[in-house]
Amino acid sequence: MVSLIATFLMAGVLAPTPEQAETIATLEDRLMAPCCYSQTIRVHMSTEAAQMRDEVTNMVLAGKSEKEIVNYYRAKYGETILVVPDGMAGRFVYGIPICAFLLASGLLVVGIVRTTRSCSFPHLERSATAANAIDANLIARIREDLREDH
Repeated sequence: MVSLIATFLMAGVLAPTPEQAETIATLEDRLMAPCCYSQTIRVHMSTEAAQMRDEVTNMVLAGKSEKEIVNYYRAKYGETILVVPDGMAGRFVYGIPICAFLLASGLLVVGIVRTTRSCSFPHLERSATAANAIDANLIARIREDLREDH
């Protein structure tokens, strides 16, 4: 059946509808080339990628859904065939780096806060003590002046 569809396709008898062409393009962007997993089958120029492009086109023209086609390739190659893994694998691919970044950022903030709190600033302590001493002297003189006036 698939070879018959491929023959008609080559002869130009069967052309994908706009919806089918969109599904084909979407699938070609979702699937990695199995030879090196460095590019999608849409842009990779290997024989494996070309074969997969033909297979995807034939499956779409045969009426298979996008989910069925993705499941077929997932069963054949595993999650690595997908550009963005589905399910738990997808959560791990994106979740672990995000959690690691948030944890590292939190530890950095805690470290900075602890460092700045434990640092002593002697020049600030001296100036605060001097300011208190000046205020105390000023208060004492004001009291004396007030006593003299009475």
